[in-house]
Amino acid sequence: MGALLDNNKITVEITKILEKYQKGYTEKNIDNVDSYMKELFIDDDSIITIGTSRSEWCFGLEECKKLIESDWKYWGEFKIDYENAKINSKGNTAWFLSDCIISWDEEEDYNEWCDDLVADYFNENGRFINYNSLSKVAMLNLQLAFILKSATGFRGINVPFPVRLSGVLTNKKNQWFISKLHFSVPMSSYPEWRIDYDNMDSLKYYNQSVQKLKNFQYGTNGQSRKSVIELLSTLKDNYLNKSYNVVDTVINIFSKYEDNYIVDPNENPAAVGKEKIKDLILMQREKWSEMELNINESIIKIEGDTAIIVTNGIFKNNQDSEELIKDEWNNIKDILQKDGKGEDKLFEVQKKIAYTFKEVSFGEKSSWEFRFDAIAIHQDDGWKFHNIQFTYPVLYMLEGNYNMIPLLDKRS
Repeated sequence: MGALLDNNKITVEITKILEKYQKGYTEKNIDNVDSYMKELFIDDDSIITIGTSRSEWCFGLEECKKLIESDWKYWGEFKIDYENAKINSKGNTAWFLSDCIISWDEEEDYNEWCDDLVADYFNENGRFINYNSLSKVAMLNLQLAFILKSATGFRGINVPFPVRLSGVLTNKKNQWFISKLHFSVPMSSYPEWRIDYDNMDSLKYYNQSVQKLKNFQYGTNGQSRKSVIELLSTLKDNYLNKSYNVVDTVINIFSKYEDNYIVDPNENPAAVGKEKIKDLILMQREKWSEMELNINESIIKIEGDTAIIVTNGIFKNNQDSEELIKDEWNNIKDILQKDGKGEDKLFEVQKKIAYTFKEVSFGEKSSWEFRFDAIAIHQDDGWKFHNIQFTYPVLYMLEGNYNMIPLLDKRS
């Protein structure tokens, strides 16, 4: 068995930092936000914070603070499972991956939802006003499926909602500070957002994020960055290439450590170790046919033998509508016949049908926006990934994953 990239002493230190981070989300004291930021976050504008929605690409300390203030004002009770977080470190850089949950202490305001839907779909400057009519009906139907489930009590008081949190910390003068955060929501089915190339509005936030990445680039511009770029190019060319042996893919892009991992944007657990990584890549090759990765716009920060990488991209797949519907019809049969409460199964079927209609409404050429971050390790005169993470942005905090499939296996 190969080596593990961990350090028990540093793991304890990072766990304590996450505990302090949690305390802020528990107390939600806006008056203390400046002292909170000073204690926990690196004091420069190199910090990156990726929120759950498409527009939440936050660069610098002030944008990070605004996102945290928004969370404290509008999120429910947020709990980080920091005691079971996966924590790794090398030199002056540490990184973590954790399961989290949100639960709300008040019921939804359905009058507010009605106003939001009118604004999005019918107002002159609505977010979806220029989508084709079929897609608008399908998207609205999907949102109504979630909202009406909430109305019947499924998203009421203290119902948990899954969130994943990853991040990077930097050691300055023997003290650890947070330098990157990435919030995401695991998708139980198809991504909520689709790119429609006939509708420029659907590319608005994606193009804005690409430009923000380009504007914010920092790090080395010499041979080290060039070598990381080569690793990203290998990932783009080989990762989804079915003609390329998956074992060779894993060997060529991942480090020698046994605790390498991939985070999938759907509700799958993290794939830790080379065998699980291989299985996940094979599954992803069936789900996606092509990856557009914004390599030249990527942010690459190199600290010693560690590289922090942040960018985004688009997954593509051509899916025959009739085959898609047949597959989902079989899935619906399985859902109705499985064990469990009837009301849960019926909602799952309703959600499955709504997702299917939404996907069909956009046509057979599917394009899904994703966010990407990674940690690469320098070894043998080159760079290899220790981990990579793909996430989808959410439309609203509506998706109800009540199975609460954990990201991390607490037994490992």
